[in-house]
Amino acid sequence: MNKIEIYTSETCPYCVKAKKLLKTLGLEYTEFDVSDSFDKMVENLEKRFGIKVMTIPQIIINDKHIGGFDDLNTLYCSGELKKYLVNV
Repeated sequence: MNKIEIYTSETCPYCVKAKKLLKTLGLEYTEFDVSDSFDKMVENLEKRFGIKVMTIPQIIINDKHIGGFDDLNTLYCSGELKKYLVNV
């Protein structure tokens, strides 16, 4: 089973697009609304992955940082997304 985390806010259009793509692909995810804790998310992801993030959504698949919607969509369109997934 895939472990997918997505960090979002209610008003973010790219968050909506990312969740829609994941749903379309039949992938379940755990959503974390960071509307009130964006700085905490930035700090946690920097510690976890050694990267500085400035935007949402932030998507993590099977403990690998993917990035935002554009990164997810690029992986999907190129066929590379399956390399991050198990049992696909």
